[in-house]
Amino acid sequence: MMLLGLILSATGIVLFAWAMFRLAVFALPVGLGAAAFLWAGGGELGPLLGLLLGLVVGVAVLLIGRMLIASRLPVPLRGAIALLFAVPAGIAGGSVVSSLMQLGGAGPTATGIAAAVGAIIIAGATMMSLLPAMTARTGSNGSPLHG
Repeated sequence: MMLLGLILSATGIVLFAWAMFRLAVFALPVGLGAAAFLWAGGGELGPLLGLLLGLVVGVAVLLIGRMLIASRLPVPLRGAIALLFAVPAGIAGGSVVSSLMQLGGAGPTATGIAAAVGAIIIAGATMMSLLPAMTARTGSNGSPLHG
């Protein structure tokens, strides 16, 4: 029984880490959509229209960001746009790592170090997930491919 619990726990940790890496790229659209929802829901629009506005803002940010990253803009500009997605992902990842470290009973120094390392790793993973879209339309020297 103990072996089964160990296997299931390890599987759960691996699936949680995989989900954190895969979903980190959505931190910016979700954050902006939530901000739009809170702004509209607390005002005269009410919660239902606020939810609709939040969904529209989140999806629009995601789609516009993806289109700009995959466009023929200069590579440094596309990299800056990808960085706009990576920074909130890193902040979210660092927060998750910090929470998990505190849950495990780690001290403040270890928690801070692990959170910083986790934030850097999650932000890097987000940049790496956006990299194929950034380089899909450019040649090895960064110039746009024609065709």
